[in-house]
Formats: sequence, structure tokens, C-alpha cells
Amino acid sequence: MKYSDLISFNPIEDVIQLTTADDANRAKEYVKSYVMSDTMAANLKSPVLDQLQMDEVVDNKGVLVVGNYGTGKSHLMSVISSIAKDADNLQYLQNKNFAKEMECIAGKFEVLRIEIGGVTMSLREILFGFIEDDFAARGIDFEVPDFDTVRDNKKLIRDMMMAFSAKYPDKGYLIVVDEFLSYLTSRDERQIVLDLEFFRALGEMCSKSKLRVIFGVQEKIFDNPRFSFVSDTLKHVSDRFTQIVITKEATSYVVSERILKKTPEQKALIRKHLEKFSMLYTGMSSRMDEFVDLFPIHPSYIDVFNKIYLIENRHILKNISMTIRDIFNRDVPENEPGIISFDNYWPAIKSNGLLKSDVTINR
Repeated sequence: MKYSDLISFNPIEDVIQLTTADDANRAKEYVKSYVMSDTMAANLKSPVLDQLQMDEVVDNKGVLVVGNYGTGKSHLMSVISSIAKDADNLQYLQNKNFAKEMECIAGKFEVLRIEIGGVTMSLREILFGFIEDDFAARGIDFEVPDFDTVRDNKKLIRDMMMAFSAKYPDKGYLIVVDEFLSYLTSRDERQIVLDLEFFRALGEMCSKSKLRVIFGVQEKIFDNPRFSFVSDTLKHVSDRFTQIVITKEATSYVVSERILKKTPEQKALIRKHLEKFSMLYTGMSSRMDEFVDLFPIHPSYIDVFNKIYLIENRHILKNISMTIRDIFNRDVPENEPGIISFDNYWPAIKSNGLLKSDVTINR
């Protein structure tokens, strides 16, 4: 019996960039390939979908999607924005509970996707630069004023949305921004205060217009000690944003349901194989369902990768995909579990010359 008999292997080898979803065909593929648990689908309703919808009058807020590299943050934002722009994409969602919840925003928005790179401009200048280009492409007449003369950020955003609504009276304007934390950490104290004040204005205008914003960050911002020097400003910002945290459990679900998908028959064969060894390994019996779902990856593989600082977590899905590709056509050993754990990655660490500059790793 080979590994290929026990799993339906679907590798993930590319890191998704938010702006690639601007291509309609790419967007459709991202929606088709996205997997989530029912628990995660339910968790998205209040902090995300309830804030984006425009059917009910509520105190809408901006949305923060928090997730380390490799947790599918950019993929999730691509999916949400793709369905918000085109309701036809709704049919491609695998999780039907999530599809039902997404109906309230499907096809009701024009979308602007932005990735903030290593730039020194203020957040207001960056966003309005992209907005001005987007409006020009759409034929919307709107000229961004000289920022030195702007006395009220909310009025500036209101004027922008009035120009948008003149062209799209029945649509909302969804702005999706990725890599926001990387940008913030490059700012000094005075700059970050001004950026956060504009950020707060964006969140506040979500309740006063058809503007909606989603920002993707790698870590929580509001209780992050890195930003303790602007804690007072952050308290005001937190009132205007909700956040959803994508956890490592969600990563495990992606691995089991996408990369290592199995039929009930395949799971039965794996269980029969592993039960021969369960008495030899502490905790294996109590976690048998987890071992079967992730086979041939050990459940601790993902736990450990989420703790290793020297490897970007965005590589976890790629690493697993490459590992499975190497063994896919091999026979499953009869006298051992045939499970791959985190020690399998040690040769890659040793062979990486860049890591040797770290004294701890070198030793």
C-alpha cells in the first residue's frame, strides 16, 4: 500500500498575494480552493460579515484580519473581496454555511485591493494615491486635495464617497489592505500617531457611508507591547475596528482538508494501520482522529512550526506539500507508523547558510 492510496494530495506551493485576486480567473480559483471549518465560518459572522453588510442599520466598524504567515490570511481576504465584488463566485465556496452567511455582501461592492510595501509615505497619502488611481480608471471625477490643507479626515473620506456614489449609487466601496503591520512597525512615534488617527477615521466612516475596510495584520495591534508608546491612540482606534484571529487550529484544518484530503475509506485504512502502533506512543490513542486526519504528518508538526521563530510560518503549507510530494509514491512501511514529524525539517535548517549568521542556530 502506497501513500498515494491513502491521501488525495493537493499541494500548496505558492504564497497568495492579495492583489493577484484582481484577475477574475485567479479570484475564482482562490474561492474554489479555500477551505474552512464550520467553527471558523461561524466565527467570521460577527466580526467580519456583520460589519461589511449594508442591509441593516448598525454601527458598522472596520475589520482587522489577524494571522501569522501561513495561516491563510491573504487567502481569506481574497475570497471575501472576490465574492463581495462578484456574486457568481458564491457558488464555488466549499463551506456551504459560510456561503449562506456571505449572501448579504455578495456582489454588492466595488473593490480596491492594496498591498503596502516598504514606503515612507503617510497612510493617508498611500491610500488616497491608490484611490485616486482607481477612481481615474473607473471614470470617477475626484481630485485629492493638498494634504497640507486638509483639516478633517472624515470630511475628506466623505467627499471621496460622494464622488463614488455618484457613479455607483447602489454599491459599496470595499478597500482591502494587506501587510499593514509591516508598514506600521517602520513608522516613528509622531508618524504612527497621525497614521492611526487617519486609520480611526476610516473605521468611523464605515458607519456613516458605504465605505468598508479590511486590513490584514500578522499580529494583534491593540494589545501589542510593540505599540505601547501609542496606547492611548490605540484605545480610540479599537472602538472603531473589530478583529478576527486566524489560529493554528485553522492551519491544521487547511492541511487535513486541502493538502491531505481523504475519503472515509482512506481514513478507515489509515486508522487500521495506525492502531497497530497506538499502544507504543503516549497520547496516540486519545488523538487518533487527529492522527488520521493529518496522516502522514504528525499533529505536532504544525504546533512546532508555529513556535519556531527562525522559519517564516508562511512556509508551513509549502514545506508539507514538498515533503508529501517526495513520499507520495512510496510504500507505507508495515512495521512502523510511517508518520513524518518536525524533525524531518532539520536537514533544511542545517543546509540554510543564511541561518548560520544566527549565533544560537550556528551553535
